[in-house]
Amino acid sequence: MLGGEGRFDRSTGDGVPVYMYWIYNSMKRMRSGGLNLSKVEYARSSPIGDAGAWFSFVLKSAMDNYSGYDIVHTVDVKPFFPMNRGKAVYAVTGHDFQPLTAPELDADLKTSAKSRVKLALEVRHSLRLSLKSDYMIAVSTTTRDDAISLGYDRERIFVVNHGIDDRFRKAIRDRSDGKFRVGYIGGFRTRKNVGSAINAFKRTESKNIAFDIWGKQAYEYEKLVDLARGDKRISFRGFVPDEKIVDTYDTFGLFLWPSLYEGFGFSILEAQARGVPVAVYKNSKIPKEVRKYCIEAKDESDMAGIIDEISSNGYSKAKRKSAMAYARSFTWEKAANWTLDAYRKMLS
Repeated sequence: MLGGEGRFDRSTGDGVPVYMYWIYNSMKRMRSGGLNLSKVEYARSSPIGDAGAWFSFVLKSAMDNYSGYDIVHTVDVKPFFPMNRGKAVYAVTGHDFQPLTAPELDADLKTSAKSRVKLALEVRHSLRLSLKSDYMIAVSTTTRDDAISLGYDRERIFVVNHGIDDRFRKAIRDRSDGKFRVGYIGGFRTRKNVGSAINAFKRTESKNIAFDIWGKQAYEYEKLVDLARGDKRISFRGFVPDEKIVDTYDTFGLFLWPSLYEGFGFSILEAQARGVPVAVYKNSKIPKEVRKYCIEAKDESDMAGIIDEISSNGYSKAKRKSAMAYARSFTWEKAANWTLDAYRKMLS
């Protein structure tokens, strides 16, 4: 498995490193299958600067000798294309293809010359390279369909969904403080559409509800803080440490996921696994297997109505139970076994 240095790390909270950590470690724990798995991490920094690091990274990963392997699998979203691999099969994990299929959602990555170069060379170039792989493991049906729309052969794609780790299956503890808390945990990219969630919440009238927004201060953060200004019910709480992620979900009465596009959207399943209802927008591009038990809002006014309804009248026990059971059925053990099955099919 190929990845960038330090990227096999679940503590970042970012979707791709979380996947890299769990798929690698889950497959390492497998007791059968004859799998001999290792990871190769390439340095992402250089004393000669970012551009030097990028070219060094690309050249080294391309020229290293992988001929002793049966399968070389890029699990990161970096510009890998190993050429010296002998008879080894080359596979990639397709996380999402939004920068190629919906480039208008990358406005936040065009704010400087440096970010525009990164978008062109690292992000879009990486995705185009992945479309030249022998096989692809797509994390969702949406990612699979996007790859096909870009010309990838349907017969060479395997869909392997993310899992959620066992912490999200532990007993739920009531951590409410008497106030109904709407929550968001995630990034502040343009495509995350957090501003729309803020606008929807501002339409609500109850004073005994709060909107807790968790995430790293990056991208559109300052713009969103300005948008929320004047509504004291809205709080920006900062980054959620990995060890506190489950407890944080348990404070929510409703989780908003306003994103316009997701390759997978594991935060939805994490919230539902903790018994928290999740509201999304009906027109968002979120995989069907993830949004199955979500509440769908047509627009900001409708989203505000959902917040008012659930904060006032609660959420159906039957719906909560069904969503919890479904979300908890996504395990990393399944993902590891399906990945191994895909490896076998690639080799046959």
